[in-house]
Formats: sequence, structure tokens, C-alpha cells
Amino acid sequence: MGNNQGKNARQRVQGVTGQLQSSVSELNQALSSVEKPENKQKIQNTLNSVNNALQSANDTLSNYKE
Repeated sequence: MGNNQGKNARQRVQGVTGQLQSSVSELNQALSSVEKPENKQKIQNTLNSVNNALQSANDTLSNYKE
């Protein structure tokens, strides 16, 4: 049962990484179409935060103990 929960947790983190990758893609598209510099900076800040979260999630998967 403990093993099952571990796999389930890992699968959930894998799902989050996929969602974060999709968010990065959407934010990059937003950056390419935004006009106002102040909005571009806000989107860039959000993109940076999402990239940090993605890196953290990938680190979690890389160091995950089964």
C-alpha cells in the first residue's frame, strides 16, 4: 500500500510538470503578442516564476525516492 501511494504521488508531480510546461508555452505566446511594456514585464515575471516552479518539480522527480 505504501508503494502505491508513492507511485501515486510521483504521478501527481509528473502531472504538475506537464501543466507547468503548458503554462510556459502559453506565457511565451502571450509575450509574443503583448503590446504594452508594463504588461510584457508582468508576463515575463510570471513566466520566470513558472519556470522556477517547473525546475523545482523536475528536481523533485529527479531526486524522488521510491
